Amino acid sequence: MDQLYNINKLIDKIESEIGSEKNKEIAKKWNTPEVKHTYMHPVPKKRDQIPIIVDLEYPMWSKVLNFNTREFYTNYIIYLEKQLEMSLYRYNFFKDDSGLGKTVAIWLGVNFEASILGCKSIYPENVDPAIDRSLIIFKDEESLKKIEAKEINFKSDGILGLAHEFYYRIKEILPSDWNVIFPDWVIGPFPIAIYLRGYENILLDLIDSPEFFVKMLDVVNRKMIEFSTKRAKFLDINIEKINLHDDDVNYLNLSKKAYRELIFPKENELSLFYGGFQYWHSCGNVEKFVEDILNFKNLTILDCSGWNNLDMFINAFNRKGINNIGIEKRFNPVKDVMAADDESIRNKIKELYTNLEKSKKININFKIDGIAEISDFKENIQSVRNFISISREFGFE
Repeated sequence: MDQLYNINKLIDKIESEIGSEKNKEIAKKWNTPEVKHTYMHPVPKKRDQIPIIVDLEYPMWSKVLNFNTREFYTNYIIYLEKQLEMSLYRYNFFKDDSGLGKTVAIWLGVNFEASILGCKSIYPENVDPAIDRSLIIFKDEESLKKIEAKEINFKSDGILGLAHEFYYRIKEILPSDWNVIFPDWVIGPFPIAIYLRGYENILLDLIDSPEFFVKMLDVVNRKMIEFSTKRAKFLDINIEKINLHDDDVNYLNLSKKAYRELIFPKENELSLFYGGFQYWHSCGNVEKFVEDILNFKNLTILDCSGWNNLDMFINAFNRKGINNIGIEKRFNPVKDVMAADDESIRNKIKELYTNLEKSKKININFKIDGIAEISDFKENIQSVRNFISISREFGFE
């Protein structure tokens, strides 16, 4: 009962602030999201100052807001309470440009999609959920056929039962005009195939068995489309553009040729099915793949992680004459944020603004994420707040 009382107080705080001038000014920095029923990544509007948003890893949030991550991912009351607290913390303490709204997205971890195809979820104490890597699902072509032939049970496969519990219970608690986003399939075919085949196995397959490698991606694609079709029917909505999270797509795992010839065609099949990608994301270095990624039809926003040079992206945009795709520029959480002094931060942001002066047609936002505890967590979050504060000193002339 105490938690429900606190949740209602948090809802009241958010609703009382939504119409404020501060929140309206934040809203003016963003275009309306293209989607309503999946995780939203709105494109920033071209304005004098680049909007900046922040997120922490959930184990770090657990320190800041005092909760257990295992309970957070498995108990809908704790999940809802802490998501509301996170929204207000970003708004009041970090003072970023996330803004406040009446939406709660359910995110159950990177294990969600793989669990639907037979992987076992692990819930360590105070760490994000993981996949039991000792279980190999994609063993041979016969196992691929079995996975493909088994229809997804949208009520109970993997942790879908948990997803339904979260969805219904959270909708019961929130006011009727709030939006609850049922978990969506966002992990790309290559990362999912790694979960099901094993990291070392699949990298060997790239060299020794490229045909089998492609067949694995084909199976993942078809199950992803099956899931999305069932999800749309369950929610009584049209299938929308999705976000594609591709952390394992990076040049440490793949050559330019391997991405272009084996993975891009499979991702492009998904892009055509969904009507494009709202957001394409990898935490790794993808500078060698940008030319191909920009060939996706109807891509809305492209992630440029802290391990990528933004100039490489801008040059590719300019070469291809692209000015209708946004960029989310993320920072290296340690080098650029937590271990950087004020002068280094100012120089970094000034350099970005200077370079972007030449490419004002590109809509861009900054994001600080991947923040985990590296010393004292209180010092770490102060570093984040300080970075945001310094970023406000700059703007376009």
